[in-house]
Order: sequence, then C-alpha cells, then structure tokens
Amino acid sequence: MNLTRFSINRPTAVAMFYLGVLFTGLLSLSRLPLELTPEVDFPKLSVVTYWPDSSPEAVEAFVTSPIEAVANTVTNVHKVNSISEEGKSTVNVEFLRGTDMDFAALELNEKLSLIRENLPYGTSPPQIKKYIPKEFETGDFLKYHLTGAYSLPEIRRIALERLKVPLMSVEGIADVQVLGGQDREIQILLLPQKLKALGISASKIAEVLKDLNIRFDAGKIHRYGKRYDILINTPLRDIKEIQGAIVEHNKGGLIRVKDIAIVKDTYAEPRVITRINGNPEVVISIQKEPGTNTIKVADRVFAKLEELKSKLPPGLTLIKERDQSKKIRQELSRLGSRAAFSVLVIFLVLLVFLRNFKTPVIILSTIFFSVLMTVNLFYIAKVGFNLLTLAGLALGFGMLVDNSIVVLDNIYRHCQMGENILTASQSGTSEVILPITASTLTTVAAFIPFLYLTGELRIYYLPFTMAVGFSLLSSLLVAFTLTPSISTKLFSQGKIKSLPVGSLTYFEIAYQKIVRWGLRHKLLVLFVAGLIFVGSFYLFNKYVTKGRIFSWRKDTYLQIVIRMPKGAEIQRTDSIAKFFEKRLLGNKDLKTVYTQVTDEYGIIIILFPEELETTSIPLILKEQLTTLTNQFAGVDVRVYGFGPSFYGGGGMAARFRLKVLGYNYNEVKRIAREVGQKLARHSRVRDVNTSSSGWFWRDDLYEMTLRVHREKLNQYHLSVADFLQFVQSHIREGLQWQQMKIRGKIVDYRIKMKGYRDFNVTDLRNLILDTPDGEKIRLCQIAKLDERKVLSKIVREDQQYQRWITFEYRGPYKLGDKLVESVIKNTHLPPGYKLIRGEFFFLREEEKQQIYLVLFLSLLLVFMVTAALFESLLQPFVVILTVPLALIGVFLIFFLTDTSFDRSAYIGVILLGGIVVNNSIILIDHLNQLRRKGKELLDSIVEGCKDRLRPILMTSTTTVVGLLPLVLFTTNERSIWFALSLATIGGLVSSTIL
Repeated sequence: MNLTRFSINRPTAVAMFYLGVLFTGLLSLSRLPLELTPEVDFPKLSVVTYWPDSSPEAVEAFVTSPIEAVANTVTNVHKVNSISEEGKSTVNVEFLRGTDMDFAALELNEKLSLIRENLPYGTSPPQIKKYIPKEFETGDFLKYHLTGAYSLPEIRRIALERLKVPLMSVEGIADVQVLGGQDREIQILLLPQKLKALGISASKIAEVLKDLNIRFDAGKIHRYGKRYDILINTPLRDIKEIQGAIVEHNKGGLIRVKDIAIVKDTYAEPRVITRINGNPEVVISIQKEPGTNTIKVADRVFAKLEELKSKLPPGLTLIKERDQSKKIRQELSRLGSRAAFSVLVIFLVLLVFLRNFKTPVIILSTIFFSVLMTVNLFYIAKVGFNLLTLAGLALGFGMLVDNSIVVLDNIYRHCQMGENILTASQSGTSEVILPITASTLTTVAAFIPFLYLTGELRIYYLPFTMAVGFSLLSSLLVAFTLTPSISTKLFSQGKIKSLPVGSLTYFEIAYQKIVRWGLRHKLLVLFVAGLIFVGSFYLFNKYVTKGRIFSWRKDTYLQIVIRMPKGAEIQRTDSIAKFFEKRLLGNKDLKTVYTQVTDEYGIIIILFPEELETTSIPLILKEQLTTLTNQFAGVDVRVYGFGPSFYGGGGMAARFRLKVLGYNYNEVKRIAREVGQKLARHSRVRDVNTSSSGWFWRDDLYEMTLRVHREKLNQYHLSVADFLQFVQSHIREGLQWQQMKIRGKIVDYRIKMKGYRDFNVTDLRNLILDTPDGEKIRLCQIAKLDERKVLSKIVREDQQYQRWITFEYRGPYKLGDKLVESVIKNTHLPPGYKLIRGEFFFLREEEKQQIYLVLFLSLLLVFMVTAALFESLLQPFVVILTVPLALIGVFLIFFLTDTSFDRSAYIGVILLGGIVVNNSIILIDHLNQLRRKGKELLDSIVEGCKDRLRPILMTSTTTVVGLLPLVLFTTNERSIWFALSLATIGGLVSSTIL
C-alpha cells in the first residue's frame, strides 16, 4: 500500500525507475545467450568403451560387467544401466539429486583407472561423457555435406584445408570436424612365408617401424656458459626409407622391411561410405561454444562460407543438412506473431469491456515493462533464452495483464462512484492488493513443487516454470506501481463518466438473476455440476489416448534398410545400395537420395519435393521398391515409409513396443516369444519382432569360438600366449595401427598380414604351427572351432536383462493402445519378471509418481496461501472447488479435439491449479469486504459477483487469448506445448463459466 501511494505521489521517481528497467532490460536482452535447448546439468554420466570387432556377449562379459561393478561403488550412485553391442559398451550411471557431478566424474575416472589394465587387449580407454536426454539431443549446431564428382580422398583433403581451418577462426565456433572420406595410409603387408622362413615375428617389425620415427630428449650439454637440450629426431622423407629399414642382421646379410613385406602408400579403407545423389561426400560438423548466441554465431558462419564457396574447385557443392538457428528463428518469428496477435486481441477485449481508448494503452504498457523486468531477472539468475523459456514467456503472456486489469478496473469503478482520480487510484489499488498478491502467489506456488522434480522432468520443465514465475512476479510489481501512476496522468480530468447502458450492463443484470436462481436451487446446481463432471470424465477415460505417440520427422520420406549377414564386407553391402541408387537417380519426382553404407548395414533415405509429399507418388514408389527387395537371397532388405503420405494410408502403421525385464536371459526370451505369438494372431498386427533388444536390432548374429585344449598345448610345450599371438597374426586385419611423420605430415600406418581377406575357416583349421621341439602341427589338432548364435545387443537395467517386442498396428492408434494394455493385463509372468510398455509412449512409473506428488503439493500450497489470506480454513475449500470445474473443460477439450493426453497435459493441469483459483480469490475477497460493511450474505454474493464479473471475464479472456496462439499457430500437434496450452484453455473456460 505504501508502495502504491509512493508511485502515485512521486510519478517522476516511477518514470525514472522504469526508464532504468527499459535500458537495463535492453542491455540484458543483448547479453543473454540464445540457444535451442538449455544447458543440461543432469545427474547422470555415460561411460563409453570401444572394443572393435568383438561380439556383444564378449563385450558384456569382459568390458561392461567390470565397469558396472566399479560404477556401483561410486558415491551417491542411484541406478546403473548398460548396453553391450558389437564393438561398443555403454554404461549409464545415474546419481542422487544434488550430487556434485564434477567430483562424481573425478571419482568414477579414478576407479576406472584401476581396471583399465585388466580390460581386454584392443579396447579403447573408457570415456566419461555427460548424459544428455533424448529431448535435448540437438545434434550438430551446423552440419554440411561437401559432395561432387571427385574422389573421396580429394574431397576430404579440400574439406580439411579449405573449409575446416578458416571456419575454426570464426568467433563462437568451438570445433569443426570432417567426417568420412579416406585418409592417406601406409600399409605394410607382411609376407607369411618369408617371415616363417627367416624366423622373424610380426612384433619385431612393429618395433622397427616404431623406432623409425623416434624423437626423444637425449640429454643436455654446456657451452659458453649456456645449456643446450640434445634432441634425437629421425624424420622420414618417403616410403623408400621405410622399405629400406633394417629388421635384422644374419649370416646372409641384412634383412630389410622390403625383403619380408610389401610397403604401399595408399588410402585407408573406408568404414563408412556416404553419397548424395550418387556422388561421394564428406560431412562437415560445426560445433559452437556453449553460452553463445546461436543466431549471431550462425550468421558469422554463413558469411564465412559464402566467402569460402567461391574458392572451392568447380563441381563441388556444399549442402546444408542441419541448422539449429533455423528453428530458433522460426520460434522467435512465431513468438512475434503470437505477441502481435495477443496484443491486438487484448486491446479489442479491453476496448469492448471498458469502452475507452486510454485504458488498453495502460494495460499494454504493463506487458512491455513486465517482459523487460523478466529479462533482467533472467540475466541475474543466469537463465538464457531457449525454446523452453521462450515457450514459458509465450504461455505467461496472457497472464501478464491480469493483475493490471484488476487494478485498473477497480480504479475505474471507484471513479464511476464519484471519486477523483487520485483518491480512486489509491483506494482502488489498495482494495485489491491482498487478493491480487494472493492470486499471483497461488500461481507461482503451483510451480514451486517443480523444484522437487528429479530426473529428466526437472531439467525439462524447470526453465519453463522459471520463465512463467519471473514474468508473473514482474507483472505484480508493475500492477502496483506503474498502473496507478499512469492512471493518474491519463485520467487527470477528474471524474470518469459512467459506462453507457449497453450489452455488458444487460448481461450483468441477467447474470444477477442467474446467481439468485442458483442460490435458491443449490442442490440442483451441485447435482448438475457433478453430473457434467462424471460424464466428461467418462468420455475422457474411454476415448482419449493417454500417452504421446512417437514423433517421426514431419516430412514424407522413404527408407531402404539393408541388413547383411554377420561378417559381410562393405563392398558387398555397397553393391546392393548401388543397385537401388541406379533405379532412383534421375527420377524427377525425387528431391534427394542419401546413402550410407557400413560392413553389415546400409540405409538409403529418399526425400521428395514439398509439393509431392502428400500425393500418391511416395506410396507407389514404396511398392515398386518393395518388389525389388525379393531379389537378394540371404540379405534382409526392407522399405519403410514415413510422413503424411503414409499415416493412415497403409504405408506406415502406428508402431508399438513392449519391454520384457528379468534376471534370466533365456526366460526373458521365452516370455517375449509367447507374447509375440499372441500379438501375431491379431488380424491388425503386422511385423512382430521378438528378437530385439532395441529399434531395428535383430537376433540373427553368429560368432565363431575357438576352444583350446590345454592338455594338448602342454603336450606340445606351447603356452596359451604363444598360441594366441600366432593365431592373431593370421586372422586379425590390423596387427598394429600407429602414426609416423613423413615430410612433416602425420600419416597413419598399418601392419597387416598379406592375404588376410582371403583367410577363411578352412585355412584357420589347417594352419600349421611350429612347436619348440621343431614339430609341425595343425591348429585343428589342439583347438576346435564352433559356431553359435549371439544376441545383437545386450541391454541390462538394474542388473536385469531386457528384450523388446516391436510390432505395427494397422488401424487407429487408440485401438492399438488398448491392445497393448490388454496384452499387459492378461499376460501371467513368473515372479521377478515384468512386461511393460515402451517408455517413449508415456511417462515412466517413477515420473508418474512425481507428477502426482507435484499436483498434490501445488493444491496444498494453494490452500495454504488462501487460508493465510482469508484467515479461514473453510473458505479455501470453496476456492479449491474450482479445480474440479476446470477438469471438466480439460476432459471435454481433449475429447472434442481428439488429442493425446501426454505428460505436457499433466503440466497444464498443474498450471491450472494455480490459475483457475485466481478468479475465486478475487471474488471471495470482495464478498468478505461487503460482509464486513454489514451486508447480508445473499446480497453480498449477488452484488460481489456483479462487481467482479467484468474483471473476471477480462482476465480469463486475455489469458485464453494469450494461450490461443500456442494452439492455433502450432503446426505440429505433437509439440510439447500444444497439449499444455490446450489443457489450460479448456480448464480456464469451463471454470470461468461454471
């Protein structure tokens, strides 16, 4: 109240204060980082270890299990999960909330260092990485493809020399990586027969080559009172020096490298082959520094690239694939459109209700300064702009004017009662200080429990709630200072004329009659309200999908997926990819054809022009390509269609997955197969896959095991180490992979056994070993080769094995959803085993409990705030009753719009708990004021409802209007803010009316 009186009596001081808010707000706006997602500080670390060419079972046994054991001993560990796949181990370590992640990473690294020496030969050192939730995995900041009619080595050289180096100098760029292509490689192909004849081991050659490029500090000498370091350096000029390197001296003379090996200056064999429209390409991945402005850094890169493009050789094209700044620009543009739309409609709403051009100007000025003050709070709290905070601002936009509307309307009402503007400003503002403060605090209090969220929910919604909370607190200060101060200036003529008799006055009279009738028929009103609630809940529970459908890309595209048998070579996979490319390239109906090929996997992505995405052309092409897939025996080739052309058109049905958990691998497998058989009997179910441990993983991999007979080894006086070294020298592709410097450039070199590609199982069985006694024996005499089936990917969650059951449902998603629920309910499992639905469909059980806890705490805090305001334990229950009335609107709007009720909708319900009570607080506080003046209860209710009808209608309308752009201007209904806004609009409309 003193603050309000000060702002009215000292308008110059208020003007100077808000002038300072203007300048500091604009300065903070220029300094705040602008990013796609917030900087994530999630209490989870990932330990990634590579063991090339190793089976998932070997990785799980020798790499993942030891790392899991160590991870479980780290302080404050909450949960440990792991994924073991071919050549790679990933262990995810989740910590308790509040854990210092820097110290946790340090402790984990120290404990991992104790087991590094015990990991198998060839494993990379375990890498500790910060965990990033899938929703925040934004990928590269900028990503380009450099393609053209050049060789892969040449394209890579141009990308490194002409693009990477200049781009690294751009301000705000952290790193530039060139992926793909072929690097120069020196190959030393050992000749097995000559090695054997001369008695030279492969390890001996590796030592010789390593010494060729040696550089070390030999010591120090003193001369003329100065000390000089002596460095031994043996630089190489060309591969002739490698060929002439001396391996050994014997009676016949010198043995050089060229006598026992072929030295080739060539290029490394690519592990991944990528093409765009049939042309080879390399990928240029650009990373920006954290905390920088995404748009400004992107503009600098674009300007630099325009300069560099002119210097590229003719025939090379730079294609942009990913641009994070594009989405931010779109969101800023949408935010501007929403703001303009909301301002226009709010202006019209205020004009209709108040019939005065001055009052909307006052209200709209409060929005401007509330936003600037929020920006200042962002800067102080070190919160940057991103999609979450921008959405929070957009969501709170309509609520920013609510407090000022109530203040201005009350000032307006006092002026109509005959008071001069100064008196009306003071009395009108002071009269509503308590209810406005309470209503704002209830909304803010509804968000306080978000601080107690854990896991991904916390980082997902905390920036959003901070944006809403900061904006509401700013609007509260503006309403109590700027609004009355401006009012005294704009309405300085003294009195404000009463509103002309119009539709609003007639509506108020009609509303009074409805209120009186309702008070005389209280039981009927309660019965009808209860009946509406039950009916709306029935429709919601039966017909509304609970969950979030997995969101693919928005555009229409095809995927050709090639899965080769275990052990296939990249050339064979590439030949199949080229078979399809030959039939696709030159087709005028296609926009782009991306191809990516590895040893056992290939994928071709076919994009269409925008004007053809919704036509039948993608469907026809899919059928044609599917016919061609039958030409390859022993190879799994499938065609998938995604996007608007396939949803509901029979091309791509809704995809579901179930997860089986248990401690016994074989039992988990049995349960998965039984559930799969049950699903396959359903007429609408297609492509059931129970041999899966994840998306697009299959269980048809095999490996060869070499079982050594130790007794026979002892009989021939051979050690296991000698046996393994001998076998590895013949079957491993690369014995040694090092680097050397030739003419000042670092070049990779690899030692290989000549003919390693042609070495097969029969050759391995007939491999001849020399024993220490000079006897020659075959490998099959001391070892046995077996073939066995292995899982392609081993996933463990809290020490439990898991297996996925995936299938397509040809029909409405709701029916597929009910089928999943029925299967889970009717499947009887042994003790200790679980069958649950895939987590991306909806909240995990742990997240559900957190949401329910937050909802309960929000209502409890609302109750506590209103109890403190009214000094009553009964009246807050009247306020809380508006929440069930709001739920009616939530149930009906999701039923009528046929929208899935996802976890964002849950957040909308929590937001409602703080918003819908505002009108009740303002109304009940005014009723109490009338009661204190001596009015009867019935008259107080009728008069109070009439007095507060206009501000309640205005605040509700402006809030709904502020939310409408998030629904009307959102092209993707799977946006996280669509369901949230929809829930808030439905609940606010129904609670206001009812």
